[in-house]
Amino acid sequence: MKADFRHLEKREILMQDFSSKQQITNKPMKGINMKHFYSVILLPMLVVLTLAGCALNSFAPATSSKAGSPPGVASPNAESTAGKAIIPDSKEWEPLGKTRTGDCHYKVTSTDNASNIVTVSTYKIVNDYYKKSMIEKFQKTHPELSKKYENLDHNIRVDEIDCKNKRYRMKEIVDYDDKGQILQVSPHNNPEWQKIPILTGLDKLRQKLCAPEIKPVEPKMKKSSKKKRK
Repeated sequence: MKADFRHLEKREILMQDFSSKQQITNKPMKGINMKHFYSVILLPMLVVLTLAGCALNSFAPATSSKAGSPPGVASPNAESTAGKAIIPDSKEWEPLGKTRTGDCHYKVTSTDNASNIVTVSTYKIVNDYYKKSMIEKFQKTHPELSKKYENLDHNIRVDEIDCKNKRYRMKEIVDYDDKGQILQVSPHNNPEWQKIPILTGLDKLRQKLCAPEIKPVEPKMKKSSKKKRK
């Protein structure tokens, strides 16, 4: 940058010098060929200005059209598809709504009427907040995974919901990138039952999937009918 500013300063000085010389030489000078005089003055000026203009332009080395994108830089084709999440099949998944970490869909995989337990899968298209938190998490524990999680697109989580006791336990969660490739599988073997937090995606699932509680109907008190005396 210093070299560029020096060229600019030289350019301004030369322009000022040339302007002052023009003012001095406005009147014809005796015994001097004016065309020859101006050619001597202008030629060095053009050379200097041309060099100054090249210094202001950023230099980019020529690259072969067959060369691939450098590491960490997306190719033009990849950039054109960036930001487009993989939407689940609407015939298989039903919309659940948005949560703090992404847009969710769900499907029921099994129902045990005897125990009143529903197994449900949740497909979450993660947002930037969730993606950033996962990248930061793996930067501390698994740096090699943090780079892959820059392409995190969605995850599929499997839960069991105990409708009667309003509890849940997570069985598995699988993270996928924007090409549908598995980033990581996190199985939960013999997880403990936990209380479903209110105003969460799980709470909304419980309300959708569990049969409403039937309250016993209290018998209505019959009004005693008194016979009118004649």
